[in-house]
Amino acid sequence: MATILVDLDGTLLPLSAWNPVFAEACAVIAEKAGVSPEEVWRRARQRNLALMRRLDWRAFDWQAILDSVAEELGAGRAPDIVTLLRKHLPGFQLSDGAVEALEELKALGHRVEIATNGHAAYQLPVIRRLGLDRLVDGVRTSDVYKCPKTCPEFFNGAHVMVGDNPVFDVYFPKRFGLLAVFYGNWEREALEYSQRLLIPAYNVRPDAAVETLKELPRTVEAVLKNKSIP
Repeated sequence: MATILVDLDGTLLPLSAWNPVFAEACAVIAEKAGVSPEEVWRRARQRNLALMRRLDWRAFDWQAILDSVAEELGAGRAPDIVTLLRKHLPGFQLSDGAVEALEELKALGHRVEIATNGHAAYQLPVIRRLGLDRLVDGVRTSDVYKCPKTCPEFFNGAHVMVGDNPVFDVYFPKRFGLLAVFYGNWEREALEYSQRLLIPAYNVRPDAAVETLKELPRTVEAVLKNKSIP
């Protein structure tokens, strides 16, 4: 039996699911500050990127990031992100094949955990609402380890990392001895994320890549054949 870590945002859940949450938060701040929502989001993303480049787990604390933007613009505090999340959660939909992939990995005898850079306060409501808590054996979040998917502690006891981010789901897991299965177009995403985060992820290739989650269980089994799992 292997322990398989599977990313949440961008893998099991489309990144676009969060758009209404951020859009409403930015609109509220913008109205108070007298600027455009786009300007609020630009500043938030700027902070997020700066923290990610420092490999800082606080890059994924959207409450703190949007609070700092609101304060800078003289708009007080940002609206409560968890409250907005719960409002928009009914519109969240899993990626095609997510449930079936997790069920099949479990049926093959593997331990399956969600491994996300997101913080528990934001991710656990999503996981529970979508029923993922009934399909996995655990959840790893960056606020627990005080690091994103960049430190060995995050990957302790795991054998395979699955995800859509070339830096967090391939480059660092492979540095710590894991197998990596990339979800998406590796050639395009590796170059883009390497440039964005200033880390040469394109120099480290995944053990396999899939473009649909339907392919995931058999791909995981194939890469595990070349590694002895205790």
